[in-house]
Amino acid sequence: MRFKATFTERGLHILEKGFLPTFEKFGKSVQVLLGPDEVHFIQTSVNTDGCHVTARFALEVLFETSTYKCQSKHFNLIAFSADVGLLLRVLRGAGTNDADTLEVKLSQKTLPAETAGETRSIPYLTFTGRGANVSMIQDLPVSKPFPGPDIDRLVAAKEVAALCPYYVDLQLATPTLHALVDRMKSLGDNLMFGLAKNGDVHVNVRAVNVLLGSQVLELPVYPQDVRAQHPVDRALPPEQQLEQAREAAEAEAVHVHLKHMSRALNVSQLTTPSQILCGIAGDRTYVHMMYVFQVFG
Repeated sequence: MRFKATFTERGLHILEKGFLPTFEKFGKSVQVLLGPDEVHFIQTSVNTDGCHVTARFALEVLFETSTYKCQSKHFNLIAFSADVGLLLRVLRGAGTNDADTLEVKLSQKTLPAETAGETRSIPYLTFTGRGANVSMIQDLPVSKPFPGPDIDRLVAAKEVAALCPYYVDLQLATPTLHALVDRMKSLGDNLMFGLAKNGDVHVNVRAVNVLLGSQVLELPVYPQDVRAQHPVDRALPPEQQLEQAREAAEAEAVHVHLKHMSRALNVSQLTTPSQILCGIAGDRTYVHMMYVFQVFG
């Protein structure tokens, strides 16, 4: 098993400034899946309090392709768990010390075991930073590399089981929705979240003798051939408009943890996606949010 690579400047920037702080908000650890063409950072219920978070990177985004080596007996896939905070600290340290390049490799150190005369092997990510006035080496402890069956489970976990019937792009309304969800925190732990084919988004929370909610109208909907066939009566209150759309099978609503929705909306400020496509599963078992990034030029 072998992994070695040199980070690109862009890769260091987006991990340090955006994606690792995002993962840190959902859990203390992250599972890393290295492959021949892509790198995935994955958090499942093992790492979070319920959210499933996945980030996929093309190899050339994170690493200089000429330096990348990823070899294993299991389809050249390598996976392990790492502490998000420690990984973030290493990357920030490289920037603080003006390292021109940062190389990473998977290594092992042999240390004395508790039993006298015995040793044990501890896996590490070894980071080597080099620059005109700096040469630094840092070792980051990681979990034992996953065996084949656990890698296969992680490969399955990085893919959503099925796409939602349609998605509403929340990007333009994210500041409004985040501010509203933050105000709802004092009223309860769960909120009602609804999406309609006409692009309407509904959020509300109920408490004793209190209903706080809001509606965002006619955001972009994907696929683009999805269209509402039955216009709702805009003279009705928002909750009745949602019910009218649901009766026409043109809207769906679920209850979600308010803190999960707040985090999901908040982290978009860290990574600035071009789209935030949000859908509700056909069986209403989860809300799926896809952060889409487009690079031009």
